[in-house]
Amino acid sequence: MSLDNLTIANRYSKALFELAAEKDQTEAFLTELKQLRQVFIDNPQLAEVLAGSLLTVDQKQTTLRTLTDQASEYIKNFIQMLYDYGRMRNLVAIIDAFEQRYDDAQQIVHAEVTSAVKLSDEQAKAIAAAFAKRVGAKQVQLTQNVDPEIIGGVIVKSNNQTFDGSVALQLMNLKRALINN
Repeated sequence: MSLDNLTIANRYSKALFELAAEKDQTEAFLTELKQLRQVFIDNPQLAEVLAGSLLTVDQKQTTLRTLTDQASEYIKNFIQMLYDYGRMRNLVAIIDAFEQRYDDAQQIVHAEVTSAVKLSDEQAKAIAAAFAKRVGAKQVQLTQNVDPEIIGGVIVKSNNQTFDGSVALQLMNLKRALINN
């Protein structure tokens, strides 16, 4: 019975995160893993090449050594283990799950804020601080979008929740109220 990508990602990321926490190196592991993930994102065929039969075992090992040349021993061993167990196709998902575990442990929330105009740094910091307080996070990392159609205010989306404080929504609600009266 084969496991799905999410199950594999959760199992491997949990084991790696526990090791990182035990060694008090979660941030260092995350930094290395993010760099590795970027290589795989920039070269989407890489996981398939390492998992497939296009290259010889020696060529694959050479590629793995190149990938992990600057990595710590723990990350080198982890990547080698993934290769040995045929899990290279799951690497990006494993790193994503590791990052989620890190964020959960550090109480970091990622949110997307949409505004009618680009927010200043001060405005973005104020929104992040207010949102962190609202969701009980220590830190909120914002991704900003501009959408003139919301007229004013902001829309904040995080973890399948939307907090809509846009003028467009307020106008739509006012219109509904007027029609229903």
